[in-house]
Amino acid sequence: MTQIFTVTDLNQRISDRLENDPRLHDLWARGEVSNYLHHRSGHRYFTLKDQDSQISCVLFKGSALSLNFELDDGKNVLVFGDVAVYRPQGRVQLVARAIKQDEGLGLRHLQLEALKKKLAAEGLFALERKRALPLYPERIGIVTSPQGAALRDVLRTLGPYPARIILSPAQVQGEGAEDSIASALFALRGRADVIIVCRGGGSTEDLWCFNSEIVARAIFACDSPVISAVGHETDVTIADYVADMRAATPTAAAKMAVPDVEELLDRLRSTQVRIMRALWTGLERKEERLEYLKRSISAKRMYSLARDARQRLDILCQSLDEAQADKMQSLKSRLELAQGRLAAVGPRATLLRGYAIARSQKGLILQAQDTRPGEEIELILGQGRLRCTVRECLDDKEASL
Repeated sequence: MTQIFTVTDLNQRISDRLENDPRLHDLWARGEVSNYLHHRSGHRYFTLKDQDSQISCVLFKGSALSLNFELDDGKNVLVFGDVAVYRPQGRVQLVARAIKQDEGLGLRHLQLEALKKKLAAEGLFALERKRALPLYPERIGIVTSPQGAALRDVLRTLGPYPARIILSPAQVQGEGAEDSIASALFALRGRADVIIVCRGGGSTEDLWCFNSEIVARAIFACDSPVISAVGHETDVTIADYVADMRAATPTAAAKMAVPDVEELLDRLRSTQVRIMRALWTGLERKEERLEYLKRSISAKRMYSLARDARQRLDILCQSLDEAQADKMQSLKSRLELAQGRLAAVGPRATLLRGYAIARSQKGLILQAQDTRPGEEIELILGQGRLRCTVRECLDDKEASL
């Protein structure tokens, strides 16, 4: 009968095989450090990788005493230790007993630094090109995975704010993630007042798509301000450098994108109270003024004021009539002058000096060749018109004035 293992038994058997293989003990491995974590227990966890593969590593507190340099992401190292299995998770890992620093930095780290310098030189990181976020956005675009916790955090934080939420779904890790994020950003052109690009925390490899040139240029090309919220507070990607604003977490990005609703309500209530106070104060002052007028102005005084006002109105009406007459006379003089000038340079004045305009059914006649003998034409004179028949067509040499 086929033996059926429990998961614990299976991991134990794999562990026994590895630990009994002398080729997997006392070995040296070379690679680049990634996802480095110095735990408060004193143990150090990291990933050792090359261009094609990676393996989890752990350096326990006791073995770390011999470490004579600062371990960090991007460094090339030589790790001495044993291959083992972490049985609770069935994970193969390299248990380091000593680590030596290798020459130089890792390939991926060098590529990242080179890309940073290139984009910075082109102005993609320039502070002067970064745009301010709108105070009251009506359309908020979100670029993230629809299944991720980041989206839930953002939506929960936006909560009661009355804005239209436009989700542009994207793959935020793994192969093809760069193109997916760039396409999602392009799909929001002209549709959002502010854009949040976000995803939750993860390993350096998980977040690496946000270090790509494609994503950087897509953020730079956005026609709306972009907030980048990738990973945790300590994770910084090229997307953060290019974005108009960086948030430590997706929740912080949502708070940054919209004003605080409760704060707005408090300000509205405070403004309403000030307006009501101002209205009541103004009304009380007018009532006091009215009472004063009632007491201080007699009926005789009111009649005198009305009489003076009527006389003043008569004077103003007379002045208005005189001003209107003067204006009409000025405009009439200007019109007559313009008519005289127009008549002097118009076509009728030319015709009155003895010239004529010749016209056939085809239109104006400008030269003899425009007509033919026997054709009927019309001559427009200074006064009246003539209908004529062409007897002969002469050119400039044959014709004389």
